[in-house]
Amino acid sequence: MLFTCVIALTTAAAETFGQESAGVGYGYGVAIRYNSEADNAALRVKACGTEKIDYAQTKKDERPTPEAPADKALIYVLRMRYNNFAYNIHSKLAVDGKWMGTNRGKTYFYFTVDPGEHHFCSEVGNQDAITMAVEPGKTYYLQQHIVTGTWKARTWLAVLNETKGKEELKYLNLSVFKVKK
Repeated sequence: MLFTCVIALTTAAAETFGQESAGVGYGYGVAIRYNSEADNAALRVKACGTEKIDYAQTKKDERPTPEAPADKALIYVLRMRYNNFAYNIHSKLAVDGKWMGTNRGKTYFYFTVDPGEHHFCSEVGNQDAITMAVEPGKTYYLQQHIVTGTWKARTWLAVLNETKGKEELKYLNLSVFKVKK
């Protein structure tokens, strides 16, 4: 079962994204997660890729926080500082089937994407995916929630508003990684 944080969409937004969709986030932008498991499975296929990436390393001496370029959207992916039990569990994030990075507790990474609709996937012991439309020159903050379980960890994604995203970023360290060849 997927964990979700659901907000209501306007009628116009629901028509744009499909009748069975629901918005996900904390008051900034609209991300889409479908109500049916079959639609969510199809979304995970679009969002999650087949590449492998090495585990992240943390750079405590670097905390770059660039601004979004005028022609791209900037995406920050945050792993918050709250859950000590899941601290060392690595969580990967893919966009449109390509792995973009990996985090562990109290880390973040960032990347740019072209404007438009994109499919985001977080993976630990499960996969969770959302669809989000991004605009050029804007910055978005995605939070990878991680919880430990009896047999494996679980993840789900949420969109943070700019105020919350910037505040949390102050307490996190840069995560660096490399793609396995």
